[in-house]
Amino acid sequence: MKLTQLGLLIATAAILSGCAKIDARVSAGGTLNSKGGAGKAVFTAHAARCDGDVSGQVNYKDLTAIDWQQMGGVAFNANVYGAGLCSEEPVDPEGAESGDERLYCKQDICTEGMYQVEFNYSSTNPTAPGEGVGFACMMDISEGVKTGIGANGLLNVMLLESGPYQGYSNAGTISGNVQLHDCPASKNDNTAQ
Repeated sequence: MKLTQLGLLIATAAILSGCAKIDARVSAGGTLNSKGGAGKAVFTAHAARCDGDVSGQVNYKDLTAIDWQQMGGVAFNANVYGAGLCSEEPVDPEGAESGDERLYCKQDICTEGMYQVEFNYSSTNPTAPGEGVGFACMMDISEGVKTGIGANGLLNVMLLESGPYQGYSNAGTISGNVQLHDCPASKNDNTAQ
């Protein structure tokens, strides 16, 4: 019994060994190549993790997505329930013990400098109704630099883990922008008397 518990603790530690999320905000929007289709996908995200509070929305539409073309593509609106900038710091041991996945970035998928969001989505395609969960990792790739290819952001990956679009994923450069922002100063940050 103790060996099984030790194995479970080691497996949990390995899963939770990703980097910790830190407070920051992200705004992203633009188009990227459709997942296997001939068209473009439209992606927007606005998310924040400030003083531990998480908020935001994700909207997505890929009408020519391969495997979903016959049903009118992938289209959803989502509410963000987990977010943060992936840091170089490991997850706090107390957070790892709690098992709260919202405290850390997905190991080997969302790495240092990327912004990760987890969301609950609702399909806006009437031929594929339902709800599910997913996540996305993105980063700003051109802070103040003109890339020449019209891309200022990178969607490292977006994966829908359940619901009517389970298994759908997409990635690529965004011909729009991904911008990271500091959180606004908290009222508690002002200590002037």
